[in-house]
Amino acid sequence: MNQKTLHGSTSLITTGQWSDIRWVLLDMDGTLLDLCYDNAFWREQLPLAYSLHAQIPLQQAKDEIEQIVHQKYGQLEWYSIDFWSSRLGFDIRPAKAELKHMIGFRAGALAFLKWLRHQNKHIILATNAHPDSIALKNTQTDLKTLVDRVLHAHEPGAPKEDPAYWQWLQRQTGFIGEQTLFIDDSDPILDSALTAGVKYCIGVKTPSSASSAKESRYPAFDHFQELYPVQHLL
Repeated sequence: MNQKTLHGSTSLITTGQWSDIRWVLLDMDGTLLDLCYDNAFWREQLPLAYSLHAQIPLQQAKDEIEQIVHQKYGQLEWYSIDFWSSRLGFDIRPAKAELKHMIGFRAGALAFLKWLRHQNKHIILATNAHPDSIALKNTQTDLKTLVDRVLHAHEPGAPKEDPAYWQWLQRQTGFIGEQTLFIDDSDPILDSALTAGVKYCIGVKTPSSASSAKESRYPAFDHFQELYPVQHLL
């Protein structure tokens, strides 16, 4: 990936580069959708629900969940509602639904998706999220209607951190790496995409509107307007 070229224009990706890009692969949580929902669920809602279910102190519930996170982070189980429900001993879906009012797009995401459609790009939602999480978020955003396909990691049984996911994704979409853009808020996942041959890999500075910007080893943006030329804004 030519990072100097990505930074050398009024938008993060030049008009010429957009002409080369045919496939746009997009992460969901922290990229298209505001991560404030997920952070609130994992840090507050789930520990509270677990505390009440297991009849243990809230801090103990937080500590136990954090321990599991450290054990499973980056693995498919970490993203699985079924895994967490089994591990904690209760169905976590109702707890996730209680915060659904917090689900929403990041700044400029909806306009960006409409612009991509107008440009006739292949728009693929490439996510580690569990199908039930995708379904819940779709009820609040109609996200599935804005992309061509939703390709989640639970189908091939490998998360985006795993080369097997990218091999499967390539078979599903036929994407050509030199003509593909991938956007994600995780550097390790961007590393996997780059290794898989994706030419344009871009990070996200502010996955959550409730948190400060974070550093990325990749060219990164805050508002989606930074990704395409000003004259094309909707």
